[in-house]
Amino acid sequence: MKVFLAGLCLLAGVDATPTFDEFKVTEKFTGKPLAPVLRSRMQRNFRTVIRDAANAGPNFAGHYTLAEWGCGAGCVSMAIVDSRTGQTFDGPFSVLGYDLSYSYGGDEQLEYRIDSRLILARGCPGEKDCGTYYYEWTANQFKLIRKVPASKRSVSFRQACMTRHRACCYGR
Repeated sequence: MKVFLAGLCLLAGVDATPTFDEFKVTEKFTGKPLAPVLRSRMQRNFRTVIRDAANAGPNFAGHYTLAEWGCGAGCVSMAIVDSRTGQTFDGPFSVLGYDLSYSYGGDEQLEYRIDSRLILARGCPGEKDCGTYYYEWTANQFKLIRKVPASKRSVSFRQACMTRHRACCYGR
């Protein structure tokens, strides 16, 4: 009986989604952030939003700033800046679309915290393969640790749109 219960516990853990507390960081940068060093074409194209975010200070994983910007209705891109060195990194996707005909298990496209290395990305990287992606930021790169496929909504596009972004729907 004990072996059976232990097996059930292990199986239950397999489906558990990662939590911010599992990727906790204790350090928090309090100095003046260094200016971002922009190396990629994408970083140079969005230099203003990246610099503005970096100047505001860390908001992710202790000493990093996650800069995010919209790229149209229901779309987001991002970059990471190390506040200590200015080193800038592209996100794990160039564009994260948000298809309103799917349900993602939450409303925010990107979720992250100053005290965690975990990022939740809800949407469709490259406008395909919609789901909720769990990335760990480790050794200055993103590591995909889990993907939960999005499920089709049982409501119309207009209903889904009105729920998420009331103002964006009037043009449709």
